[in-house]
Amino acid sequence: MEGGVGSEGILVKVGSRFGKRYGSGRPWVDIEEVCLELVGLRPRVIRGNGSEIIALSKASVGATEVVDSSHESMDAMEAAKTLAQSSGSIIAVSGAVDIITYGHQVVGAHNGVPMMQKITATGCAVTALIAAFVAVDPLHALEATASAMSIFGIAGEMGTDMANGPASLRMHFIDSLYNLDQASVSARLKITSL
Repeated sequence: MEGGVGSEGILVKVGSRFGKRYGSGRPWVDIEEVCLELVGLRPRVIRGNGSEIIALSKASVGATEVVDSSHESMDAMEAAKTLAQSSGSIIAVSGAVDIITYGHQVVGAHNGVPMMQKITATGCAVTALIAAFVAVDPLHALEATASAMSIFGIAGEMGTDMANGPASLRMHFIDSLYNLDQASVSARLKITSL
């Protein structure tokens, strides 16, 4: 799970291993406790996949479980709304339909392609883009988050048009993101109320 904190655009990457402890010669760190402490700081946006958001929502009310990535974004809609209401943060759930909510209003960004899941670090990259968009427009953080997720997906769609597989998609995705223009975004943008 990653969180873009406040209008400063800080990105904190903490991993997704709820229920596990990590050490390596240092005192053991309980990732779940770290995540809950970060949520307590009321970040502007919390982004994760469906399983991460479900686990974080449950952990925030005392339940724990090991996270995998088997849940789709739509499976996490109620957990996202609950977490948004309890944390005061906007919750962004990545998936086939990206879900963005502050607890009452829920929007979906319907851009992207399944092959993007085959590329390592797309979650980190979209979270960095969210942090940048929210830093530019902190008063409209929900809209900034939805726009960042949709634009990220648009670049994936455009990159897929030129790609032969995940390796070439990575290259074409980055080129597409770099070369995006207003006409491309306007023609492809798919954000709806859910």
